[in-house]
Amino acid sequence: FYFIPGALSNEEQGYWIRESLVSFPQPPNRTNHTALYGPIFGLFDAVCNHKVLVEVARTTSEVENIPCDDKTIFTPRRYFFTDFCTVETACKSVAASVLLRKLRWSTLGLQFDWSKRNYDVSLPHKKIPDALCHLAKKMALPAMPDGEQFQPEAAIVNYFGQSDMLGGHLDDMERDWSKPIVSISLGCKAIFLLGGKSKEDTPLAMFLRSGDIVLMAGEARECFHGVPRIFTEHEHIDNKALMSLFSNDADLYIRDYIKTSRININIRQVN
Repeated sequence: FYFIPGALSNEEQGYWIRESLVSFPQPPNRTNHTALYGPIFGLFDAVCNHKVLVEVARTTSEVENIPCDDKTIFTPRRYFFTDFCTVETACKSVAASVLLRKLRWSTLGLQFDWSKRNYDVSLPHKKIPDALCHLAKKMALPAMPDGEQFQPEAAIVNYFGQSDMLGGHLDDMERDWSKPIVSISLGCKAIFLLGGKSKEDTPLAMFLRSGDIVLMAGEARECFHGVPRIFTEHEHIDNKALMSLFSNDADLYIRDYIKTSRININIRQVN
């Protein structure tokens, strides 16, 4: 287990916060919304433009114009963003801002199937962005076996709201536990609990602040861990310099989101 405090500069943190909200929820990456609504394009842009997601009947031409190489995964779903919703045109609608606040996870690279708890290589996916791969490889070095390089193949982005927590669990679906999970903290600080190989073991508690990175490899992969709380109260704010990066009007929605939320990007080598 490696704890690297302050691993990212404020500018780097700002970049990855923006990517986590704007780019990472984009299809073919899947989110917790995908099962209900199908692939959702442009969620954050829809928030900025006060749009709502509506369900309507799609025409054949609309399906053909969907911006995706594999259109077959889109045809059963008939949801898209619009400026308004009427009873005549939609039977279900939800504000984009509500969807953003209810975003809990997105998956990059090889897609993780939460229902089966494994990686489904048959699902459409893109490679993890090069910049994130480079960062993960660099940060993983202390935990890597001699002469080996970390190969980022999948990432899970967790989004924590004000009352969210992550119960004690193991990350045990990757083939080789000697390779680390690279875990990046962004936004509000959190309590991280590192336990033992049994849930009965007393955990060690520590703060994770924005820009901190944790590596878990080898025996640490066999330890239960979780996040019981994030701190959103004003008296606990200790990332004012980070917030100042989002001071202009164009970044209003990023600033409002991150001041009461935490984002965790954890990158894995699957094989």
